[in-house]
Amino acid sequence: MKKISNQTLCIAPEANMTFCVSFFRPLLALALWAVMPAASAFLLSTQANNDPRPSPITSPSGMVVVSGSATAADNGIPNQYPGKVICRGGNGCNFGPVASPYQTSSFRFNIVMNCVENPPANCRYGADTSVSVHNGMTWDQAISTWRARHGNSISRYNAYTYSRNNTLRMCTSWATYSIPGDFYLLPGADTCGPPPIPPNQCNVGGGPVILDHGTLKVGEITGKTVEITRQITCTRTADVMYTVAAGNPINLGNGILSTLSINGVNVGLVTRFPGGTSNFKITSTLTDQGAVAGSFSKTVVLIQYLL
Repeated sequence: MKKISNQTLCIAPEANMTFCVSFFRPLLALALWAVMPAASAFLLSTQANNDPRPSPITSPSGMVVVSGSATAADNGIPNQYPGKVICRGGNGCNFGPVASPYQTSSFRFNIVMNCVENPPANCRYGADTSVSVHNGMTWDQAISTWRARHGNSISRYNAYTYSRNNTLRMCTSWATYSIPGDFYLLPGADTCGPPPIPPNQCNVGGGPVILDHGTLKVGEITGKTVEITRQITCTRTADVMYTVAAGNPINLGNGILSTLSINGVNVGLVTRFPGGTSNFKITSTLTDQGAVAGSFSKTVVLIQYLL
């Protein structure tokens, strides 16, 4: 017996005769599927609501804050933020949502989400909306760490702070940050739009306004004036109209009328105030309409309308 190949066996009982038989050797092909754990697959987002109001942060001045949220959703697409965590200023840093509005075409004012401290740089130490990460981690690992601490999403009343006066474009982002060290904004995790505009309002400081004309002589009443100064603070330039329910001029009794004016403009007409805090004068000017001796007084309510 002589083996010719792996597939053919030949038997030679006689020298001049050879019988060869071929054998089929079946093979079993197996498709092996490796079942691996699902990779982290996160999409980061942030949302700033349109409810602007003065921020608890007072320096720098003119800061405004809105409520908002930050979400790290598992959307089934891994490695949407390729590369490794970048901590500027050291090996470790914090990672979380931030406000990052543009104040110029290239400069961004970065501040931690839900920062209410003065100065705002102190918020980089906190962990209210962040987690500790380090260089060498993948971004998905950093996001997984954040989700382990905060869940899928967080919301805060004082979420995102920006400047009322010089914000060109409002952005909210995800970033790493530390002290010392700068913010590193994660590429692809920005949400930007026009800055929420605070509703305009004007608030008058001081207590009740008392315009006391003192003692007057009959025949010397018309044209007599008295005025008082108050401060008014407006979010921005405002056109304001003041009215009196009793009408203007006001009948003080005993034949005497008082005409009220604001910065020289009669009540019932429009007065313009600048943004910020300024002084204004409330003036009462008397007119004799057959005045008789005696005391006179009147209490009225000055109503303010923003136009």
